[in-house]
Amino acid sequence: MSKKAWPCWWTLLTSQDRNLIVGTGKLGRRFYDYLQSKKQSVITLSRSPKAWSKQHICYDLLKNDQAFPKLPQLNKVFIILAPGERSESAYRQTYITAVSNLVSHLHQQQTDFHCVFVSSTSVYAANTESVINEHIVPKPDSFSGQILLEAEKNVKSLHASTSIVRPSGLYSSQRQRLIDSLLDPAQYDNPKWLNLIHEQDICQWLWQAAINQWSLTIASDGFPFQRKQLQDFQQSLPDVETPSLPDHSAKRYLSLNLDQIKLQYPSIFHWLQSRM
Repeated sequence: MSKKAWPCWWTLLTSQDRNLIVGTGKLGRRFYDYLQSKKQSVITLSRSPKAWSKQHICYDLLKNDQAFPKLPQLNKVFIILAPGERSESAYRQTYITAVSNLVSHLHQQQTDFHCVFVSSTSVYAANTESVINEHIVPKPDSFSGQILLEAEKNVKSLHASTSIVRPSGLYSSQRQRLIDSLLDPAQYDNPKWLNLIHEQDICQWLWQAAINQWSLTIASDGFPFQRKQLQDFQQSLPDVETPSLPDHSAKRYLSLNLDQIKLQYPSIFHWLQSRM
């Protein structure tokens, strides 16, 4: 496809319309809606068409047989990718090869933009500290965490003006499989401590990371819990108050930026209560 075949709507964009979202999965879609609610015009880019996006580019970052489209001057680029399968090759292609190709294509047109790369707290899987913030050196224990840590360094080396955002587990009513697993009675005695962040709150976090150009931030609500606590709470609704923070035995992701985020849901307990 020649460059002339691309739509020319970007020539009509105003100076405020400088956001590019790369990746249009569940989080990419929600973040698009979030930016729309802030009256931001947004360009989205992914391999398949997205009817819900007003300004979408179909482009496969793993293929070189297609000319990369000419883009307007960008202010912010949000990389919100997810591999199609849980394999080492899929992770490496998605988070390293595709991102490297993206930055290379963009740099052929422009370099004056801030990038936000969405990683994961899985890079801390082997850490034993009770409180984990941005000063803690991550210790991944799986190929996924190791590749994400490598990908963070890669994108920083390619584009210095980059914020790394490490979200903990994402939840919302659109992630029913996760909610079902949290409320599964068979998992009641599972001792694992869980740290989550609501999808709507991660959207705010991504935006604040871009506005403030945080080099690194952990996106988590700072309220660890175990399944038994959540299930007991759910069974007692609505005649129960949200629980207090657990003691120091919990593994807690506590970002140094948390006090700058106005969480809509300070914990999943608040979210459950809001649904009653």
